Amino acid sequence: MSARLRSLLLLAVVAVCAVAACSSEGPAGGPATGAADTHCVAPDGGQIVQDTSPSECHPADAGAQAPDYGETNYNTSAADDDCKYDVQFTVTAVRQDENATFVVKAISRADGSAVTGANARAEIYLSSTHPAPNVGTSTVESPPGTYTISPVQFDAAGRWTTRFHFFESCADDTEESPHGHAAFYIDVP
Repeated sequence: MSARLRSLLLLAVVAVCAVAACSSEGPAGGPATGAADTHCVAPDGGQIVQDTSPSECHPADAGAQAPDYGETNYNTSAADDDCKYDVQFTVTAVRQDENATFVVKAISRADGSAVTGANARAEIYLSSTHPAPNVGTSTVESPPGTYTISPVQFDAAGRWTTRFHFFESCADDTEESPHGHAAFYIDVP
């Protein structure tokens, strides 16, 4: 076999592995598939939209209310728990004990604009007593409204919950607070 043919064959194998997520570690996991999110669809088929206001981030009468989390979602897109934002994400190949990267986009349901300055973060857990072992995870916003969260690791096989938080420094006391969150299932083989 000629050197040129070997090179072409090697390039073809690399390309196939890149598309098929080949790894010596086995198959990759990722977002669990299931029913599409419909919690922000009104009975008449219209969309439920909750406006936000920066002035409601720290209202004068803010208390210490715990966040009211909605259902965990399947797939890679859903409205946040309060129908303020449309959230979509991608994630690199998910394997146990390997770094993964989430790219999360948040769009205002009120006006379709990118949700900027939200300081997004991911809360990841397998169960209430088994959080992900992530230390040193950081978030970078670029372009505006797009948040890259990495590195993220999953240290056990199973169905994990990944909850993206937006404007977490804001109180979650009023409907108009920018504070929001959306959770998704991630399967780890």
